[in-house]
Amino acid sequence: MDTLLVENIGAVRVLTLNRPDKANAADIIMQRRILMELEAAGSDKSVRALVLTGAGRAFSAGGDRDILRQIAEGTCTDHDELGHLTIGAIHAMLALEIPAIAAVNGFAVGYSAGLVALCDVVVMGESAFLSDPHVHYGIAGGPATQMVWPRLCSELAARDILMSGRKVMADEALRIGLCSRVCPDGEERATALEMAEPFTALPAEGIAATKRNFNAPLIAEAAKLAVEPA
Repeated sequence: MDTLLVENIGAVRVLTLNRPDKANAADIIMQRRILMELEAAGSDKSVRALVLTGAGRAFSAGGDRDILRQIAEGTCTDHDELGHLTIGAIHAMLALEIPAIAAVNGFAVGYSAGLVALCDVVVMGESAFLSDPHVHYGIAGGPATQMVWPRLCSELAARDILMSGRKVMADEALRIGLCSRVCPDGEERATALEMAEPFTALPAEGIAATKRNFNAPLIAEAAKLAVEPA
């Protein structure tokens, strides 16, 4: 099974995390594919917007639990590559000069919550939630969520969420600024595509310049990150 599905709908590139039997948990193979396709989308001038979503019942359960346990125990043999993939995905997302829209069905946890945090627009189903539970494994919160969430809500709110690893349901995410729109369950992808369409009609350079301005301080901060993978 291809762990990441790639589809073009007009000028919109849709990337669908595709391990539905594992709630789209991001193993190392999927993380390699995500990085490759993010970089490809960024270099393809025919792509004017990007939608990220998940197959089946969830956006993604995050990194494989086995990987998280191995990292906590110090026995992960892929630690260096996972670190490279984590920081690579952050830089690839921040380098995108097209709008990135997350369509969160079910839940986005850990690694995938970081992908969502790096998007420009976040659509969540009404029963969906975000969570970064790295602290439950004795690991620091994900670098993307720690970097971005305090800018979107407040540092106090982000500390509460990341230091407890608790769930942030869609209505709270919308209220505190971690979500752009809540839609009925099952309509996340369609809503994200609807929101992507107006961007494709705008001059590309205006959007690109605006994103460069927003992302410049984040790129500088990402260059200093000590990454805990998965």
